[in-house]
Amino acid sequence: MSIINNAHPGSQYAVLVAFYQVLKASPKNTLPREKLRALCAPKTLQTGEAENARSKAPSELKMWLDLGVLTETTVGETNEISLSTRYFSAKNIPLRQAVRRCLQAEENNSDLSLRNQRAVDLTQLATLLLALDVYQNIEVTSGNLEVIVNKFLPDFRINSNEVAVVPGYLSWLGYAQQITRDSYAIDPTDAIREELPYLMQSGEQLTIREALLRLNQAIPLLDGGVYRLQIEERISQHGWQPLSVNRLSTSLSRALLRLQLSGIISMKAEADASGAMQLTGRNGSALRTVTHLTFISSGEY
Repeated sequence: MSIINNAHPGSQYAVLVAFYQVLKASPKNTLPREKLRALCAPKTLQTGEAENARSKAPSELKMWLDLGVLTETTVGETNEISLSTRYFSAKNIPLRQAVRRCLQAEENNSDLSLRNQRAVDLTQLATLLLALDVYQNIEVTSGNLEVIVNKFLPDFRINSNEVAVVPGYLSWLGYAQQITRDSYAIDPTDAIREELPYLMQSGEQLTIREALLRLNQAIPLLDGGVYRLQIEERISQHGWQPLSVNRLSTSLSRALLRLQLSGIISMKAEADASGAMQLTGRNGSALRTVTHLTFISSGEY
């Protein structure tokens, strides 16, 4: 089942937030399954609810266990739920960062040509939007998402239950920024900002190409990433035009400029350096040339 369909488990990430907050407040970040369910979905709040509503928390719990954000172990006669050490290995890692890493993990995206397989649907749509020209697609809403998808991924066949979920989901994951109540700008700034401290040391300078390699390995939806390349191949058959090899996408260019303005990174161009890349702006304009990127600090954004 698709996790972007609001009738299916995985779509209600607010329920996952409740699980996370309760587990974080518990000793060793673990609780018996029934106690976790009782705290997050007490029966006193479910009186008179339809069966679909009553089953929402249990089905969400099962989905996030299947995807790997949560784990379940048997201790004696008790089933214990805990935060996965694979995705919560670092101290105080944000929930959405752990979830983003889980949802883009290889085992949850074994075949991007399929539908309704683990995290594949969300990965396809997020990657598609990050590949688009953000100036020609100024905002993404539940009203225009279907038009975008039908144009570039006509075999996807998104439905109304899904378009209602995807824009907010992508914003929560750090791939978009909310600009009004119902509209979002394509912008991976937050996702990149959260990964940079795990990719570079404070004060470390890399060539722009090495920085991009580390970025697309951490977030394979970005330029040059394994998922990005697969989606670009598909959408190029339906009118999407690739940029030249020394150009960064408008979404990544936007994010890097915002990160520089916030003091998190600095970028420069050395006249005699090879491997330069250009940031892309409105109407395909070259905003600036970059040869090196330095990580300054995670900062406050």
